[in-house]
Amino acid sequence: MATHLRFISLTVTTADTEKTYRFDQPATVVSGASGTGKSSLLMLLKYAIGGKAMLTPAVRNHVHSVRAEVVVGEQHMTLKRTINDSRTGHVDILDPETLTLRRTLPIRDSAGGESLSDLLLEALRFPRESIATTREGKATERDLTFADLFTYVYRDARGIDQEVIGHLDTWFKSARTHLFKLMFGLTDSTVLELGKLLGKLKEQLKAKTAEYESVQRFLAATDPRTDEELRAELADLRDMLQRADTALASLRHELQESSAADAVLRQELRTAIEDASKATQELLAAEELIEAREAVVAQIELDLSRLERSATAIEKLLPFHFVVCPRCMQRLDARPVPEGHCLVCLQPDPADDDVDPAAVQQTRNALEQQLQEARTLLAADTEVLRTARERAQQAEFLTHSLRRQLDAQTRGMVSPHFEAIADASARGATLRASIDAVTQLRDSWARARAIDQTVRDIKARRTRATADQKARLAELAARKGLVTDLSRNFDTMVAELRPAPWIESATIDSTTYLPLINNGSFETLQADGGGIVTCINVAYSLTLLEFGITHPDVLVPSLLIIDSPRKASGTNEQDQERGRRTYRRLQAIAETFGSQIQLIIADNDSAPVPSSTFGKIELDYDNPMVPGVAHPGPGHTGRAEDERES
Repeated sequence: MATHLRFISLTVTTADTEKTYRFDQPATVVSGASGTGKSSLLMLLKYAIGGKAMLTPAVRNHVHSVRAEVVVGEQHMTLKRTINDSRTGHVDILDPETLTLRRTLPIRDSAGGESLSDLLLEALRFPRESIATTREGKATERDLTFADLFTYVYRDARGIDQEVIGHLDTWFKSARTHLFKLMFGLTDSTVLELGKLLGKLKEQLKAKTAEYESVQRFLAATDPRTDEELRAELADLRDMLQRADTALASLRHELQESSAADAVLRQELRTAIEDASKATQELLAAEELIEAREAVVAQIELDLSRLERSATAIEKLLPFHFVVCPRCMQRLDARPVPEGHCLVCLQPDPADDDVDPAAVQQTRNALEQQLQEARTLLAADTEVLRTARERAQQAEFLTHSLRRQLDAQTRGMVSPHFEAIADASARGATLRASIDAVTQLRDSWARARAIDQTVRDIKARRTRATADQKARLAELAARKGLVTDLSRNFDTMVAELRPAPWIESATIDSTTYLPLINNGSFETLQADGGGIVTCINVAYSLTLLEFGITHPDVLVPSLLIIDSPRKASGTNEQDQERGRRTYRRLQAIAETFGSQIQLIIADNDSAPVPSSTFGKIELDYDNPMVPGVAHPGPGHTGRAEDERES
């Protein structure tokens, strides 16, 4: 049977007071003049259970919170939601008896936790599913929420003469049809999961196909050769490289053999070079020693010459008593001269040894002896230098001769080998570069093949998923008969309500699940007047409600809220009679099914068909929906009509 959903009461709380509206009967009519708050009352029912609602200024400015006592499935709960504060995105779950807080849930939770929508759908035992959709060209998923399901429950005044269950909303279209299928068992989790998988595979296939085409264009623009041609060329290049490497190895081996034949001569050259180096070092050492010997001889000769000059001066000048300066010819006898100092230079007189001829002679003999010894050593070292110079010249000559002999011996064999080795190495490098270039191209071809294989795999998965989906849909195909039965019931309902005399048939499209009138779409009715469209819309919702009650395996909610079922109807007798027929049908449903269903209707006037089945909530300007808020009345020049949901 239909999933059970029922409002017991709605409590509106302001700063000064609160007022409770009860819905005890199978059907409740909320009546009153325009602007008394009928639509706002219905909006607050939707708002209290987490729906998005357009609230009037009177509600926004004066109502602090609303509290709805509801029965959802087999659960009795009270939901409280504040208005115009930071907590409007959450709903408090209260104990129905004590009104103590049990817990608080977000309307919808994006972090993966439980939300109010999850709680209500689970209580209704309605499948909690997500469906495949696209956003900005990318495959994504959309959760089906309790608010989506409530669109089948609440027929608001704004759209009741324009659209069927929000069918003009492109974003909601997929959700509407999937909800219908879930209610009638035309789809299930398996089909929906396969649908999401197919959506992802479609996006992947599109991306990989574009990538494959991009790589193919790159290859065509880079090199005209096919992968097979590149494969054959790569094999040839590798074969040539192998031959080139073999030739290079042979040349190096020959070079090594020729080098072995020159080993003795090379060893002699190395020995000669070492001897030449030693001879050069010995020559440098001898030259440095000669320089030192010559310096010693020069110093002794200088000392001997100085001694000779000093002795001569003392011998010649000592007997003289100078009375004038021998340089400037000024008199010296007037100067005070300290005792023991020279009369001319005023320096202390020399010691006796310095002026003693015997001592001077002894010093002269010592210096001459040293000079003789130094000259003897210098002569010996000069001979050593000459010998070292001859040895260095001989070693350098031998080194030069051996080097020329080695160059002459290897010029005819080693140099050609070096040239051949250089040529072979260059050829190998060129071949390797060519192999790298061809390999890179082949890597691009390999990438193209890999992408192509991925495309094939995706297509294979898509084929399997499509087959699985078709198989599951085939298993569910028998339930399409329910749509056929629903269509017949809809035709009967329209015939009973008689929206217009020219309507010959009314069916429900098996694909869109929308009404067809005389095999025409719902949009074609717009030109025939809003009253006719409203009546057909009511007939569609009532058919769904009755069908859900009478079919245990159909999950249509047992609640129907209708705002203005006679909207856009005229005042002539035919229009008035159409309204009475609508209410008689509402009365029949309420009386037939009783507490199994709930109808909540907002209308400007009371029900035109008196019945004890109809509960009443009557509003007027003295007693508007928001308690304690005075209404200006019909003479007020400001906006006074009902606020509609956006």
